[in-house]
Amino acid sequence: MRLVAVNSSRPLAIAYSSRALLPQGQAPREIRNVVIYLQGMPSTPVPPKRYELRQEGEVFLPHVLPVARGASIDFTNGDTFYHNVFSLSRAGTFDLGRFPRGQSRDRQFTAPGLVKVFCHLHSDMSAVIMVLDHPWFTTPQDDGAFVLDNVPAGKRTIAAWHERVGEAKISVNVPAGGETTVEFVLPAVES
Repeated sequence: MRLVAVNSSRPLAIAYSSRALLPQGQAPREIRNVVIYLQGMPSTPVPPKRYELRQEGEVFLPHVLPVARGASIDFTNGDTFYHNVFSLSRAGTFDLGRFPRGQSRDRQFTAPGLVKVFCHLHSDMSAVIMVLDHPWFTTPQDDGAFVLDNVPAGKRTIAAWHERVGEAKISVNVPAGGETTVEFVLPAVES
């Protein structure tokens, strides 16, 4: 079973510009900061994966990173100056200390929830890690399309979450062995 998104008529874009310069000079599309996930699903073990959250141009890349509980994230410094990555979030409090360019520090995330990440040395830097307790989540492509594979049949609630916009929910009836198409429209404007 797959859930497939249809491209929204109002794609998300950067609504607030950053003072930082991104590595290639182009900001990622704001649609990449949306997390699509199933709500109300039972805790389902997922084999631990390793992800990377880079610091480049005084920005965390990606800005929003969804992971399953048990995942490890490498925080890699790609800047020519030090960073000190930390979070005070209930789902994952940590402080990785100062580290220079080319070095990486890692952290495992064992509790579901939102983890807001910052840098002690650069107050404008932030990122969000969404730790989920199951494997049914993704981020959309630049055109808004997404696929959730192997969704159990039945009535399901699918959510599209964005840090500033909030959350939109849709109930869908997932047929056994079939495919369901859903469309979200999140209120954001092109810059």
